[in-house]
Amino acid sequence: MEASGSGAAAARVKAGAPPRLVAVRGAVANGAPTGRQAGRLVVFLGVADDASSRVAAALLAHRSRGRVRAVSASAATVELDPVVVGSLAEIGVDLARCPTLPPTSRLLELADLVVVMGYDQLAPAAARRSEDWCIDDPRGKDADTVRFIRDAIDRRAQRLLIRLGVAVPAREAVMYPAPHAARRRP
Repeated sequence: MEASGSGAAAARVKAGAPPRLVAVRGAVANGAPTGRQAGRLVVFLGVADDASSRVAAALLAHRSRGRVRAVSASAATVELDPVVVGSLAEIGVDLARCPTLPPTSRLLELADLVVVMGYDQLAPAAARRSEDWCIDDPRGKDADTVRFIRDAIDRRAQRLLIRLGVAVPAREAVMYPAPHAARRRP
């Protein structure tokens, strides 16, 4: 079983370990979406502010490598917390590249899935296909706690990509031969 502690993701990146996810064949071509922008839209809706929704959107965008469009939406935006920014930078994610948009009805209508970051029965996503990710807000926490929250959101983002059908766990990927691999005869 793979370690998932606060430093595990950074250690995998530094060690050059293979990714935890492998793209599903046909989902992308040469690392870019085929013929158009990513076909799926996931909106991470911040309940009180955009801190956790922004982290989730940045991680899903990073892990999907263009196969899914991830958007952070919140009525209230906050300044970027340097500890949160640094935690994401440890695993190669630039949080500043993931802006927060206002949660318009059009954006929520276009979404394949709305992930409410926290619990709010009055959230505008109530009528849409949605799910709640009740995860603590990383803003204002110490570095170890932020890494723990980052890793928890990262695991959920990776499981979401699998559920959306655009990735499979790396362990399962070995079952599928590479398209360019030549078969050897005995």
